[in-house]
Amino acid sequence: MNLGPFTRPAAPAHRSSVIVGTAALLFLAFGAAACGTAGPDATDVPAGTRTAVTAPGNAVTAPGNAVTAPGNAVTATGDTSAAGAGGSVRGASAAAPPVVPARPDTGSTQWPQLTWYADQEFGQRQNDPARIWRRTSGGTWQVVRTGRPRSGTADGPIVVSPNGQRIAWLEPSAGRLVISAFDGTQQHVVGTQSGWTCTPSWLDSERVLFSIGRERDWTLVDINADGTGRRVLANHQSDCPTVDNGWWAQVAKRTVSIANGRGTRRTISPRIPADRVIDRVAGISADGRTAVLSTHVPNAGECGCTWEFRTYRVEVASGAVIELAPLKTAWRKPTGHGATVDVVFGADGTLVAQVNTATPGDDAPAYRLVRYASNGRVLADAAVPAGQPWGGLLG
Repeated sequence: MNLGPFTRPAAPAHRSSVIVGTAALLFLAFGAAACGTAGPDATDVPAGTRTAVTAPGNAVTAPGNAVTAPGNAVTATGDTSAAGAGGSVRGASAAAPPVVPARPDTGSTQWPQLTWYADQEFGQRQNDPARIWRRTSGGTWQVVRTGRPRSGTADGPIVVSPNGQRIAWLEPSAGRLVISAFDGTQQHVVGTQSGWTCTPSWLDSERVLFSIGRERDWTLVDINADGTGRRVLANHQSDCPTVDNGWWAQVAKRTVSIANGRGTRRTISPRIPADRVIDRVAGISADGRTAVLSTHVPNAGECGCTWEFRTYRVEVASGAVIELAPLKTAWRKPTGHGATVDVVFGADGTLVAQVNTATPGDDAPAYRLVRYASNGRVLADAAVPAGQPWGGLLG
């Protein structure tokens, strides 16, 4: 999903897109800075699948160069023994790449096929390309596409299409949006504006959403991947959007507004406990009936490194919620662990969540995939491809 100024792919891929360095925004939004000197005046950044540090209002800034040598072997334990059972909330207010060797995950026979994006790496000892991985039925990860999208002129986050075949990025200094093949070739250039703006997002694998205007007064525009078919979707938007499955969302402390390009707009008032606020939309189902929200209990200085995260599956029409059980029972305390970044919805009512087992104060994320039953119970968990920590689900 594209979490609008990390965030999420489309029918074949359930996420609207993943931005290079998926965790960077998460860390910013959840208090990486706040863990230092943040106070009441610290800027809130909506969560999303972001890859680079963003400026207030989700303005794009130059991405950092995380240096981590990716490995190949992936081992998943599927250990869910410590997880709690989910349920309704009490107290709520009413190329020919080889298959990577890996041990199959316990309880993984019902997992959907998943696609993962790992960012390009830079460093003296390692300079690996970006990779698209696909998880096999046996629990292994197979590389299906590689490229070096950052070898070009991108000076902001790169977002990947749900099918992993295209990328898009902004060049704020030149005032243009560039859409290309995954390897950076076959470029289409679209004029936007100079200066900061929202990170682009993929509504599906064929259309990109971007913004023009200024902070607190954005115009949302979408365009075909070949640079044609430009149209205005919404005017006078106060925040940059989170995008998933053709929907875009904007978050307030206790409500979420979602809309699509067909003119449908809905406001969600989730019945989450009164002491919680919403920090991000982790996903929206393709039919717009279900959303997954990450919440936390505010603390002094809003230091995300000690937030008590909770994730809820929300019925959009009624606001009814089901809590997704934390993978570890220890995360029911304010430890800063367990933020849900993205989700993939299954046709059988299950979903797969991309969960950060590290905290916003850590140097890099440590993602784990968790499969949930429709009642919020943990069914199994699995490893993501080893090595480069900056990445995320495409679908």
